[in-house]
Amino acid sequence: MRNMRSILLLSVTFFVCKVNAQSDTVWVLYHGGMDLRDGLYMDFQAFRTNTPSVPIERLREKQGLPVNDIRSVLSNLYWQPDSGERQTLNTTKLWGFCQNDVIYVAAGDGFFRIGLMGSLAHLVFEKSYRDWDPYMDPYGGGVTRTAMTQQLVDMETGAFLPFNASGMDQAFQHDAVLLEEFRAFPKKQRNSDEALFRFLRIYNERHPLLFPEISGR
Repeated sequence: MRNMRSILLLSVTFFVCKVNAQSDTVWVLYHGGMDLRDGLYMDFQAFRTNTPSVPIERLREKQGLPVNDIRSVLSNLYWQPDSGERQTLNTTKLWGFCQNDVIYVAAGDGFFRIGLMGSLAHLVFEKSYRDWDPYMDPYGGGVTRTAMTQQLVDMETGAFLPFNASGMDQAFQHDAVLLEEFRAFPKKQRNSDEALFRFLRIYNERHPLLFPEISGR
């Protein structure tokens, strides 16, 4: 297994150098604490290229002061263009944002951090729903409940996938060998957290996450 990982890393290094030679873009392996630029992402591509649509330097809070903590002013965010007055930002249209090298993605009831980064990223978010029982509540008011949901983000396509056997099956379309191994796993066990995290880890080891290296921060 250790030899296989060494071969994989050498292959990735070769790939990085090859991309660099062709496009002058240096792609490097993601690692914890990697320099990810703070700011807002209007779409998935802005995140994957490590170039926020609105850098934190252009963000302003309600009083027009620079923003230090995006999370604390999400409901009242403005951005300052090169010229003219600051403009209101519609956060409902954001894909996510970066704060101190941590990525927050729009999901459920707000923005939630990616807890496990990789070519298949994993996050947990809260989602509210109305629970209405016509026998318990004949007037139809219902009760608001909050559920915790797990989700995957496919870093190749930007797709959001459920963290279950079905989502894994979709994600593994990029890896026919691992897909075959996953489908050969006992069907009753595929949806267990143990099996899902195991195959998630294997996939991320086989497909290291790359980001373009950006200098001059």
